Amino acid sequence: MYKVNTFAREGYALQKMAPKVGGKLRSLWWGLAAACLAAPVCRAEGPSLQQPHNWDWALVSLVAALLVVLALARRRIHRLAVQNRQGEPAVRRRIEDLERENAGLMGAAEKMRHFAEHDDLTGLWNRRVIVERLRQEVDRSRRDGTLLSVILVDLDRFKEVNDNFGHLFGDLVLKAVAAIFQHSVRTYDWVGRYGGEEFLLILPGSSFANARLRAEQFRKVVEAARIVDGVAEVQVTASFGVASGFPSNCEGLLLAADKALYAAKDNGRNCVMAREIEPPAKKG
Repeated sequence: MYKVNTFAREGYALQKMAPKVGGKLRSLWWGLAAACLAAPVCRAEGPSLQQPHNWDWALVSLVAALLVVLALARRRIHRLAVQNRQGEPAVRRRIEDLERENAGLMGAAEKMRHFAEHDDLTGLWNRRVIVERLRQEVDRSRRDGTLLSVILVDLDRFKEVNDNFGHLFGDLVLKAVAAIFQHSVRTYDWVGRYGGEEFLLILPGSSFANARLRAEQFRKVVEAARIVDGVAEVQVTASFGVASGFPSNCEGLLLAADKALYAAKDNGRNCVMAREIEPPAKKG
């Protein structure tokens, strides 16, 4: 956009400058013409300075030469002004083309950023982004002394879905479950695909009891869903591991959620298990 603005400003400056320069040249033209006409008269009426007669002709020749130079300059300025007026539509078209190119580049950059941050199948945040967001929430929890909860979700027997109905149907299941979480969380919660058939939900400010209650609500919604594709209709369930409290680091919080998730699997699947994280002991 800088080049576009510079090009436009230069053209506009030339257009504004041409009439002023032309006016000054006309004034100088008539001034020199008057001087040329008045020189012999002044010479005749003035006192005799006993200078050679060739002085008058030299003055006239000098003025005539200046008039010729000014005439050429005026013609050049006029030609530039005409060229500028004729070039204005081309400048506008070029500016419009560059603006369209700039908009296209911005759109492409936005798409690249979206692909870099989101899971291409479910549309959720990908693992890199959701873990980075969890680190930020842990830092804020430690700084402000606020509660933080996470829920780690794993679909039960998902391999059997892929084996019995195919991977395309498995993808459909993943998208359906992702949509359930996406429409069930609060505006300031975070949900991402943690890997494979696992999902990670971040619940800032949620207490242990509230996080466990919400995990149970999510479990019931997933269990009640029916994924249909043509004649195939499948019911899926999921196991939930909750970790809540005052984490000292991101890794410890994820480890607690993972242990709770394994406990849910060992407890027969399709259930919620939770671990509460106590605040770190104060030194001294």
